[in-house]
Amino acid sequence: MLRLRLLFILFIFISISCHRPTPRQAFDDLKSLEGSWSTATGAEFNEVWSIANDSLLKGVGFSLENSDTLFAEQLKIYLSDDQVYYAAMVGSNEDYVHFKLEEAGSRSWKFVNTNHDYPNIIQYTMVNDSLLEAKTMNIRGNKEIVFNFKRVKK
Repeated sequence: MLRLRLLFILFIFISISCHRPTPRQAFDDLKSLEGSWSTATGAEFNEVWSIANDSLLKGVGFSLENSDTLFAEQLKIYLSDDQVYYAAMVGSNEDYVHFKLEEAGSRSWKFVNTNHDYPNIIQYTMVNDSLLEAKTMNIRGNKEIVFNFKRVKK
């Protein structure tokens, strides 16, 4: 009987830890990105996210040096056809590059585009309500660049 109970508890634990949210749940979880974020270490990089509607987050990413913009990109995360996508339009480009959500938890999201030169993978992890880790890497998971963001107080 004890063995059966332990197996049942193990089954519940594995079921909870392997929970894969639906695209709607994953998008709703991504709303936790809303707000302003700035890197805590290294070169200053910022992201600002806002909820546009129930299927669109709009964002902007930028790097500053002495109040001069060194880099800027338009960002969006959107729900379309029961899929979640991350899209970035860098500088003067006229088109967004789209990345499909391939893995999600309640506080982590991995977007992939195998056809893009670099990055192929963009991954966000909410460490807690005020710390966010963003990573970019190639399809093999190397050439990794890590951004450690802190939420900016309003």
